[in-house]
Amino acid sequence: MPEYNKSSFLMSDKNLFLRLKKYKDKQAFMAAYDSYVDQIYRFIFFKIGNQEEAKDLTSQVFVRCWTYVRDGKLKDSNDYKSLKSFLYKIARNSVIDYYRQNKAEASIDDMEDVEDKKQEVASQAEIKIDFELIKDKLNKLKSEYRGIIVMRYINQLSIAEIAEVLNKSKSNVRVTIFRALEALKEIINK
Repeated sequence: MPEYNKSSFLMSDKNLFLRLKKYKDKQAFMAAYDSYVDQIYRFIFFKIGNQEEAKDLTSQVFVRCWTYVRDGKLKDSNDYKSLKSFLYKIARNSVIDYYRQNKAEASIDDMEDVEDKKQEVASQAEIKIDFELIKDKLNKLKSEYRGIIVMRYINQLSIAEIAEVLNKSKSNVRVTIFRALEALKEIINK
């Protein structure tokens, strides 16, 4: 197998997932990490609102993922259709575990901007403005709505991926997204 090179090693989610399942490929895992670490971090950060805790939980997500791969648990499982949905499922469960351990409510009041190095400067400015406009409003949504908005519109997961992460039907996810957006609009209009 050729050496891993971050700049030239671009594989589809499907190929990475296949290599992890079949071969426990460390290079594929490194590529998966590079591809998804920022998205997973952002997802966790919006859920818990603490930068350091989000970094720790993001690391734990990838450690858990590698443990599944190493132990061969993915090979026998057909529960996950994509690596992305598998990582988001682990992230979601990690956030749930975090809240169970800390028994604290999420607060995003002290959020700092999430840096995304892959975006152009103009896109970053636009995102920052939009983020500032809805930052305070997101905290007023119930956790389920906040999470689904982050998954769909910030991390750009498909309806099918969100359904897989939440163990819900696609139609249920669509309805929840609609309700979350309506609740957000109502808060913004107040």
